[in-house]
Order: sequence, then C-alpha cells, then structure tokens
Amino acid sequence: MAVGIGRAALEEIRSVLTGAGVEISYDKPSHTQSAAAAEFLRMEADWEASYLLSLRAAWQADNNIPNSKEASMSKAKAGRMASDVTCKTVELAGTTGYSEQSLLEKWARDSKILDIFEGTQQIQQLVVARRLLGLSSSELK
Repeated sequence: MAVGIGRAALEEIRSVLTGAGVEISYDKPSHTQSAAAAEFLRMEADWEASYLLSLRAAWQADNNIPNSKEASMSKAKAGRMASDVTCKTVELAGTTGYSEQSLLEKWARDSKILDIFEGTQQIQQLVVARRLLGLSSSELK
C-alpha cells in the first residue's frame, strides 16, 4: 500500500511539475537540474529502493524462504518513504498540493498511518537488528 501511494504521488507531482515548466531529465546529473527536478529524482530513487525491497520480500515468501528480516526491512522502508514522498510532493506542488484540487494532500494524510500499522518503524528496525545479530527477543529488547 505504501509503495502504491508513493508511486501515485510521484506521478501526480510529475504532471504538476511538467505543467509548471520544470524539466526532469534522467540523462543529466541531478545537481545540474532545478531544485524541484533534483528533489523529484531523489524521491523516485527512494521509491525504487522501497519497491525492490518489497519485491524481494514477496519473492521469498512465494518461494517458501524465511523472510522476516526482509519483510521488516520492506515495511520500515516503505512506510517512511510513503510519508516522506507524499509530504514533499505536497510541498513541491505549492498551493495546489494543499488544496482539494489534487489528491496529494489526502495521500499525505493517509500515508501517516502506514508507518504505524503492521508495527511501528522502531519495532521493524528491532526485528531487523535481531535477525542480523542472530539474537532472540529476550536477548535484544
């Protein structure tokens, strides 16, 4: 869900930015582009990382490979990404982002809960740390 909201927000802000005359180029380094284009590219890279983590966790689940570490990494990353991306897209869109003319404002509000349900960010990070260190829940609290 977080990956989907992030992607929708990115597609919406791309149309807002191109409508405002901002050129987003994948052929040029981000530091040579406008601040809005560079921020869009950074957010898209963050989304891509979340998407790939989610795909890996899902692939492992489909192939009966233990994936608690990857699933927790995916949940933690995707929840944070969705919140960051949707809030930044509202900011980049200016007054349109805060109005009801676009869904950006609604997605920003909705994305806040994605970091909470299925375990908070801190709980997911604790699960990842336990798996990486090979410790049990009684050994690492």
